[in-house]
Amino acid sequence: MAVDPPEAIRIRGADPADPAKPVLLLMQMGPGLPIINEARRLERLLGLEEAFTVVYWDQRGTGLALRRDAPISVDLMVEDTVALLEHLRDRFGAKTYIAGFSFGATFATYAAVRRPDLVAALVAVGMDIDMPFAEDNAYDFALRTARQRGNRRAIRQLEAIGRPPHVDVKRFTTRFHWAADFGGVATNANRLGIIRALVVSLLRSPDYSLADAVRSLRGLTRAQAALLPELATTDLVGAVPRLEVPIVLVQGRHDEVAPGAATQRFYDALTAPSKELVWFDNSAHMPHLEEPGKFRELLVNVTAHASR
Repeated sequence: MAVDPPEAIRIRGADPADPAKPVLLLMQMGPGLPIINEARRLERLLGLEEAFTVVYWDQRGTGLALRRDAPISVDLMVEDTVALLEHLRDRFGAKTYIAGFSFGATFATYAAVRRPDLVAALVAVGMDIDMPFAEDNAYDFALRTARQRGNRRAIRQLEAIGRPPHVDVKRFTTRFHWAADFGGVATNANRLGIIRALVVSLLRSPDYSLADAVRSLRGLTRAQAALLPELATTDLVGAVPRLEVPIVLVQGRHDEVAPGAATQRFYDALTAPSKELVWFDNSAHMPHLEEPGKFRELLVNVTAHASR
């Protein structure tokens, strides 16, 4: 087993009086971002604990699972996911529903390919599907918008890093900075707003000490440095032609970092027991935070449909 699964998970909403509650694993975007710190915000926005037994998991190299010098790779992230799904099956006696966000959705998809017997259904939100295409799209969007707005600082920084691939942390961060500030990551927050929300959630979370919060923030760059070169070649259209579990692809209409054109291509090419592509017209890369009511309804409907 790649990890001891209970070490860095928090299970909320479990009800001994209602053991039939579906188990929902949330897999955070990244690379490098934790999610246990988001439990309070997500419960407030989505109220998932009312309908599900919700599993929050800090993946390898993030948050409470951060260990100095521990190896990080895509294959290990997928092995960890399978190990956790096995643990949840043994504990709750059923397959797990997964809601994965960005690269969390990518890792979840790889895990579902390996062990479809552990997954009831997959909801993939803003999934990273075709990284060469996505990097070009995000860079072109940021530079084009900077020129349209006459933002000389953005133009200077974006031209300095050059065109993708951006496999080092500095260039990746610069591209993210301007894509976020120009609305390509969230329609309701810029880069500073996104970072501020992360810091506040870490500091206010009862699960993290101050030292944990500081380590989590520092661990971001280590995870990115380890994973970005490997993730840069991601191409799910070629790598995952078939999936043996139901999948719902959730796509923000204004997402410039995981663009909808790649999601549409993946959806069109994929063979699966059932598949659906749901567009969130008022969202970018984070529909679960930008249109939380619609997202909660979608999750409830997915489990209701799968249980028929």
